[in-house]
Amino acid sequence: MQAVTLVRAAAALACAAGAVAAGCGSADDSATAKTSAGSASAIVTIGSGREATRIAAPSRGWPNAMAIIGHSGSTGEDSDPAQPHVEIRANSWATGTNPAVNSVYQRILAHNPAIRGHNVNLAQGGANIHRIAEQARHAVRLNPSPDLVLIQAIDNDIVCPATKSDFTAFERSMRSVIRGLSRGLPRSKVFVTSQFGSVPTYARALTPTQRKAFGGTGPCAFLDPAGRLVPKEVDRLERIIHGYEAAARAACRAVARCFDDRGAFGRVVDRNAYITEDLNHFSVKGHAKAAAVAFAAMRRVGALPR
Repeated sequence: MQAVTLVRAAAALACAAGAVAAGCGSADDSATAKTSAGSASAIVTIGSGREATRIAAPSRGWPNAMAIIGHSGSTGEDSDPAQPHVEIRANSWATGTNPAVNSVYQRILAHNPAIRGHNVNLAQGGANIHRIAEQARHAVRLNPSPDLVLIQAIDNDIVCPATKSDFTAFERSMRSVIRGLSRGLPRSKVFVTSQFGSVPTYARALTPTQRKAFGGTGPCAFLDPAGRLVPKEVDRLERIIHGYEAAARAACRAVARCFDDRGAFGRVVDRNAYITEDLNHFSVKGHAKAAAVAFAAMRRVGALPR
């Protein structure tokens, strides 16, 4: 699993069941969590309503403007040990400006100076697909219009147990988000991430003390109260996560100019260094890893020039 996506998914499920002590106070632990003041102001301030000039032709080459929509995996929440639970958007793997992260934005900037300052982060702690849809509506009103929109979703939509109807509903909602972006930003490309890491590698990355803090009981509680792995629940949560990933991938592939990472995030092996103290978000090193993996995947699938 991971310090920010798969981890938070499991934490949200366990918190809902009253099973976990750690991470339940995070802004992104559940779809019902309140958005922090910083996140809310970002949405209100950035969504100016101004209409940019749009040309109905796919953009070529490196983007001149970009945006990220999603949950707190993209906001830098809890990434500064000196400021626990605070969003440090400069540390975002997607749009951040901290050189230690070398975000996707910074990597694009190295190829295209025209993107400087056009790195909008609309992500919010606790955002599920419906709140991400609201973020997408803001994104299409940005000026300049983003040539590239990244989507980091899934976490706050996961239910356990999950059925085929849950995956179908998520796919329908995700497809609506992507189609809205495609229609509102006809020159832009969209890039959708999978879940970062895996349940087994996340569990192995935790220290014995962290495993006990994270452990619980109930559906998808993959560590028991003593911190021991529960293989049945590991398998269950992995299957559920892959179900949501498949739904996101299908939604993306149904819309022109949408690219998915083809499981790149999910193939990452979690490390303790990627995890913050709340066991729920990316550290600076975690954001740096996510940036490197995302950028490479984007070039590989055609969302960015090779």
